[in-house]
Amino acid sequence: MNIITISAGSNCYLLSQGERHLMIDAGAPGMAAKIERTLAQNKIAIDQISYLVLTHGHSDHIGNAAIFQEKYRLPIVIHENDIALIDNPLSQPMQATHPIGKMIKWVGKGAMKKHPPQRFKPDLIITGTQTNRLGFGETIHPLPGHTRGSIGISFPSGELFVGDTLMNLTSPQPAYLWDDITAMQKSVQAVLQLPVKTIYYGHGRSTPISKTAQLRSP
Repeated sequence: MNIITISAGSNCYLLSQGERHLMIDAGAPGMAAKIERTLAQNKIAIDQISYLVLTHGHSDHIGNAAIFQEKYRLPIVIHENDIALIDNPLSQPMQATHPIGKMIKWVGKGAMKKHPPQRFKPDLIITGTQTNRLGFGETIHPLPGHTRGSIGISFPSGELFVGDTLMNLTSPQPAYLWDDITAMQKSVQAVLQLPVKTIYYGHGRSTPISKTAQLRSP
C-alpha cells in the first residue's frame, strides 16, 4: 500500500492499493487547494478516490470535506457520535490540563469561529467495529475519548491511522485535550493492543508501534 501524507492543518492521508484510493481526513478549512495540488502532482484524481474517512469531527480534520463532496462527489464516512460536530464544531466541549492542550484549545476555538468548516451530510455512518466495509481490507475501530466518535483505521499490512487519539507533536502521547479522559485512556490502551506495525497520527510523523511502549499500562 502506498501512503501520501499531506500536511494541511492536520495530516491528510491518501492510501493507494493499485488503482484504488482512500483518503483519511480532509485537513483544516482553506487547505483544499493544497490537497488538490499535492494529489495532482502524484497523478491522482480526487474523483477516483473511493471514500473520505474522517477520524473525528473536529474542524481541522473535516475542514474541506464539504468541498470535496460537492466538487467531486466524494463519499464521506464518519462515526455517528461525531455527526453533531458537523453542524456545531463546539458541541463537544474539550477539556485540557497540559499547557499544550490549553494552547490547542484556545487556538482551535478561535479558528473554528473565524473559519468554520462548511456543513455536509455524511454518506456512510459508522456505528461500531467494522471490517472491510470500504473494501480495502480495513478494520474501523471506535476510539472514543478525544471526541465521542473518534475512530481508528487499521490494515492487514500493519498500518494504523489513529486521528487524534494519539498525537506526535514531540513524542507519541495521548491527545492533549479530550471530551472524556477515562474513555480516551481506554482507547489508548486498545490501540496499543492491536497487531499493527506503524502508527499514523493526525498530528506529527508516523512511528513504529514500538515508540509507544511507554504509554502501556503496567
